[in-house]
Amino acid sequence: MRKCIFTIVLLRASLFVFAQHSDINSLRSLAKLDLGLQGIGFTFEPRVGKNTTIDLSAGIGGGYNISTNDFTYEVDITNPALYFAITPKFFYNRQKRIAKGDAALLNAGNYIGLRLKYTTKGLAESSEIYDALLMNIHWGLQRPLGKKWSFMTHIGGGYAMDATDLNHVAGTFYPALEFRFSYVFTKIKS
Repeated sequence: MRKCIFTIVLLRASLFVFAQHSDINSLRSLAKLDLGLQGIGFTFEPRVGKNTTIDLSAGIGGGYNISTNDFTYEVDITNPALYFAITPKFFYNRQKRIAKGDAALLNAGNYIGLRLKYTTKGLAESSEIYDALLMNIHWGLQRPLGKKWSFMTHIGGGYAMDATDLNHVAGTFYPALEFRFSYVFTKIKS
């Protein structure tokens, strides 16, 4: 009888441990302060599915000068532009990472993403930076750097257009490249 009770207690405890383990390794909603190529900003990354999150980002940084077959990214501290971006991310390798014992903290994994980004005209009066609308598809990775920092990078291709007059849009294809370091505000459960 004692063996039966001991077996039931052990089985229940192991189910509890596995449930906790999968909760720790599942995607989480994160709030982050970012620093990278696009500038300084804030990102909220809610979990929207088992393998999907969406980066909702806003901040201040460089701007774009876009015309037909011309794409220039300009960074000028005296003439910054505001940016707003939405990036759905589909993570495809998290279970393999977890099975190999790799870090799953802070939504670590490889993903396929689609970015929609809008940047404003430069804030200076005589700005050469104009409103821009950018769309790209990319492959990326996200990794933890300790318990409060993360690193994200992506590479892909996209289409950018001058958004000052959408009736007479000039645009061009461009290589999409980004990296950023983020401080994560969200409390991580141990």
